[in-house]
Amino acid sequence: MSTTLPDVNELVRIALDDDELVLPSRVEDSVDGDLLLAAAAYVGDIEGPRAGTVVSVHWTCRRGVCSVAALFIGAERSGTGMKLWRVRPAGSVELRQRRRYARVEVNGALSVVNPEVDTIRVGWMLDLGEGGVRCRVAPGAFKADEPVECRLNVDGDVLVVHGTVLRAEKPVNGYEELVVTFPDDHPAADLVRKHVFAEQLRARRAATAGGQA
Repeated sequence: MSTTLPDVNELVRIALDDDELVLPSRVEDSVDGDLLLAAAAYVGDIEGPRAGTVVSVHWTCRRGVCSVAALFIGAERSGTGMKLWRVRPAGSVELRQRRRYARVEVNGALSVVNPEVDTIRVGWMLDLGEGGVRCRVAPGAFKADEPVECRLNVDGDVLVVHGTVLRAEKPVNGYEELVVTFPDDHPAADLVRKHVFAEQLRARRAATAGGQA
């Protein structure tokens, strides 16, 4: 089964500066093999990337996280005046390991429940990504490979995601560190991805502002 380029309207990430700057975008069109992406906003983006810059485009498919190297051709406008970035794929599509999912630190509340709903643990998240969540809860409730339901409080929205316990660390200060992985195509993936993108951009803006102070 081959892996193809992302479809029109699909959410993607475009990585600049050797993957140091990862920005959210969307595929607006595909023309003659080129991808036309919604121009991403970031600190220092007055001129955008230089033509000929090597970038990479990442997106989630049913088989995992896909990635393709590309050349930044330039910026242009759509018929409606929307600013677009034209990128030209410069290699084959690759599947990335789950560990390559972007993750951000968060501190929102969550609950973890087993399938029978006879064990519920409430705690808080430590970090969150498309591929899973790391959290702290009261110890002794869950074991590795156990299916669970997670309710995550993300920016005031409650997301319900079914996943699998990857590991449970030994309790520290009365709390157990739990790592839960999510399936690649879980229903809340787009909302989690948007939150991760927003947190990445917020962190980079804060770091840039701190460096200029």
